[in-house]
Amino acid sequence: MFAVIRTGGKQYRVTPNAVLKVEKLDAEPGTTFTFTDVLALGNDGSVTIGAPVVAGAAVTATVIAQDRLDKVIIFKKRRRQNSRRKNGHRQRVTVLRVSGFEKDGMPLVAAATSEASGAELEAAEGEGVVYGETPAGLPEHHPAARSAAPPSPAQHHPHHPPMHVTEPDNPAGQEAAEGESIVEGDTPATDAERKE
Repeated sequence: MFAVIRTGGKQYRVTPNAVLKVEKLDAEPGTTFTFTDVLALGNDGSVTIGAPVVAGAAVTATVIAQDRLDKVIIFKKRRRQNSRRKNGHRQRVTVLRVSGFEKDGMPLVAAATSEASGAELEAAEGEGVVYGETPAGLPEHHPAARSAAPPSPAQHHPHHPPMHVTEPDNPAGQEAAEGESIVEGDTPATDAERKE
């Protein structure tokens, strides 16, 4: 089940439990907002296209928070005129979670309990996951999704070969080190000292 809604001059494809960020709406966090500009409804392979909207269709969503997007820098310069101007802008948005679809006052589908836990949903919202279904977990590139265990010594970077270290407890390694005039606790001799 999906719907295409229009708000703030943009169109969004939404599914039950989808988390999305839309242009700022005049609504408090925790309240329910109803979208009546539904351009299309889809269910089990059948799609109803509106002309321009589907009559009697509505999508309800719960307001999670009022937020702002990342800063965008606007830099203008007129060359050879000693004229430059730098401004920053953070667009205000409303974070929503779709809670259900209706047609002619009858609920088509209400958002079921998501398989993802509440912590994963909050993490996804914090990462800016929008315009789609709720993720089952964090993306692979997220630092928390990576293994916290340090890499094993056998694993090394392909551009850096592993170091070969002679162990002082190993008699063969000790003899090889002494053969090169490297003794434990001594500094290695330079080429000039070897010639003497």
